[in-house]
Amino acid sequence: MRMNKCSRKDYISDLPESIVDIILTKLPIRDAVRTSILSTKWRYQWATMTRVVFKNHVPYKSDNKLAEQEITNFIMRFLFLHQGPIYKFKLSTNCSMNSTDMDQWLLFLSRKDIKELVLMLDANCLKIPSHIFSCQKLTTLKLQASDVKPPLRFRGLPCLKYLNLCSGLFTIEDIENLISGCPLLEKFTFTNVGDPMGFAIHGPNLKHLILNGDFSNLNLEHSPFLDVLRVDFRAQVWESNVLMKVPVTYDRLKFIDLQGINYEEGNAVLYVLHLILHSPNLQELEIGATQFESSHDKAVDLDFWEKECPTDFTFKHLKLVEMCGLPNKSCVEFLKFVLGRSPVLEVMRVSLDEAYDGEMNMANELLHFQCASPKVDIKFFD
Repeated sequence: MRMNKCSRKDYISDLPESIVDIILTKLPIRDAVRTSILSTKWRYQWATMTRVVFKNHVPYKSDNKLAEQEITNFIMRFLFLHQGPIYKFKLSTNCSMNSTDMDQWLLFLSRKDIKELVLMLDANCLKIPSHIFSCQKLTTLKLQASDVKPPLRFRGLPCLKYLNLCSGLFTIEDIENLISGCPLLEKFTFTNVGDPMGFAIHGPNLKHLILNGDFSNLNLEHSPFLDVLRVDFRAQVWESNVLMKVPVTYDRLKFIDLQGINYEEGNAVLYVLHLILHSPNLQELEIGATQFESSHDKAVDLDFWEKECPTDFTFKHLKLVEMCGLPNKSCVEFLKFVLGRSPVLEVMRVSLDEAYDGEMNMANELLHFQCASPKVDIKFFD
């Protein structure tokens, strides 16, 4: 049987360079380099990849030093043989990395028009060399387990739009200095695993703010254009002047997700109240309640919400409310408050916490409470 000549045609090699680049980025980086043996045309295809991802996770109890040297040598050879721009560089490893080696990589990348830089370092908290701040075209920066301290002559990152800092060694001053040097920043994600901190977010163009960890307060005065706010408050101590930390109106804020709220903590519920009162266009509200011993002698009264809220206040645009965790009566009173002040509410989803003694009574209360919205659907889930 004679083979059709068309069946022997190399269709993949005839693909546009942009498609070949996408194919190579879907492969593990070492396999992408191995494509050089396919043919003469493929010999240097890997050397023009614009998106480069290194993943190297060694098993527990392996020779970490040997693995570190291996990945370091591989990255060094790859970068020095690479031609053209590198728009994305990602390194994910549990090996201990050397700051000196990384300094050379970052210097190299700063000259390759790097726009997206992701360093996921699990093994140690590496002090990031200052060359990272020479990457002036960065639009995305994600750092895990990194010690980030902007240099004294920090010029800022003028193109940065997305910043993610996780599990590193940060001071309030370092974070505030970094954010203030990013005038186009639109999304900031921060996970604090150290001591409780309170700081001011100076983000004139910030739209999405996601915070996890210990926070004693949060000053949003200088971030007036927030659309989405997600905060997981794990701290058990709130500053007494926390109410003054939300002095402006957030006309664009449509989604609020607050986790770790203790409804028996006076300053915590004051923060929640003040925040929602200053978000007139709020459409979705998610609350995660928790319970621990209050840090103040004065307990929150059950009628707190009705007493502290202006009589004419309503959630004019609120359509969805979800609450997880109902450890006490105070949480139920908050939900009643929302139901009574939300004329366009469509769905309220509430988790039934088995630890709550009055679980069924609480459900009956909510179902029979007078609602401002005639079409609200109250749903319960485990």
